[in-house]
Amino acid sequence: MNLPSSGRPVTTLLQAVSVTTTGVLPAFLLGALAVQIRDDLDLGPAQMGIAAATLFAVAGTLARPMGSIVQRVGAGRGMVYSACLATVALAGAGAAPSFPVLVAALFIGGLANAMAQPSANLGISRSISSNRLGLAFGVKQSSIPMASLLGGLAVPGVALLLGWRYAFFFGAALALCLAFWALVRGQAPLALTTAAAHPEDRGTPRAGLVVLTVGAGLAAAAATSLGVFLVDSMVQSGIAPSTAGYLFAGAAVIGLGIRILLGAIMDKMPTRSPYVLIANLLVAGVVGYWMLSVGSAALMVIGTLLAYSAGWTWPGLLHFAVVRDNRLAAASATGVVQTGLSLGAAGGPLLFGLLVSATSYSTAWVVAGVVALAAAVTFRIGRRMIRKSRGVPVFTLRRPFTNPVKETS
Repeated sequence: MNLPSSGRPVTTLLQAVSVTTTGVLPAFLLGALAVQIRDDLDLGPAQMGIAAATLFAVAGTLARPMGSIVQRVGAGRGMVYSACLATVALAGAGAAPSFPVLVAALFIGGLANAMAQPSANLGISRSISSNRLGLAFGVKQSSIPMASLLGGLAVPGVALLLGWRYAFFFGAALALCLAFWALVRGQAPLALTTAAAHPEDRGTPRAGLVVLTVGAGLAAAAATSLGVFLVDSMVQSGIAPSTAGYLFAGAAVIGLGIRILLGAIMDKMPTRSPYVLIANLLVAGVVGYWMLSVGSAALMVIGTLLAYSAGWTWPGLLHFAVVRDNRLAAASATGVVQTGLSLGAAGGPLLFGLLVSATSYSTAWVVAGVVALAAAVTFRIGRRMIRKSRGVPVFTLRRPFTNPVKETS
């Protein structure tokens, strides 16, 4: 089944990318502008970790109920609400005179993020055909590196010229434009909603979904620490702030492209398990984290590129895999997984910042690699549980010249 030619699925996808970008933008602006914010508000690494953790802790706590709400009110309204909350969060962070106000702004940002992901996922599930679903989620999950890209460019382009506060104000203006766009244009018609339209919708077994949520939390803990602390870590290693910002942005561009490519690959290779690919990417990302721990400029560059291109390109695959099996309840199902993602993203920077304060960036990056490795193992376990619950062999022998059965886990 081909995409409709009306252009509405394209609008839905663009809105999904935009709302997920603005939903997470406060946290990544915080990370990219860490040096300037710390100097202005007199903050330490632990406080920066607490601030970033606030957004993701709120998002993780409320992801499941927000997913249920979005399932009822629809993706369009969810996007409008999320964008409005993001506008308040970004403007509040930019105007923050002290640490408590900054944390309050990021609390509101957590509300925006909790509603952004289920809204975007539901919109895509209802508007995009099955043979383009992987590509759609690859594009949609490019929102995270897009936020990293905007954050990295904000260092030399805004913070060093006008001040770090203006970067947040510009972000608030973008979020406000998105809210107006989603309100005026609305959402694509909720097509493809019947079970007959989605015979592949088998649902994900509850136990398997819980294990996947744990794996997502571990992986997000390592990856989000990368987004929040990478620039500051590079500066502490002797790299100039502007250079660190450009490297941060460059790595985000590479990650963005790889996420889209991986989604397209899933559409072309439906017999392959996205969970296996996720585990393999995480293992490769571990090498990147451990390169960052060495502290030399050359290895930090290589480690940054590897950590981004492998260790942080899996979220689109995860959302794709869960939505593919739960097309009729996409917001609710991904709301559960988003709980793990957001709580991991909250706990990761918080513990990372405390670890840096107690030891060093070198030690913290080693620990981040260990956490990513544990996530890879957890995803493998989750896949085994799902296949076993469906009576599918855990290990499949693939023979040439045979018609492969579509992999659902």
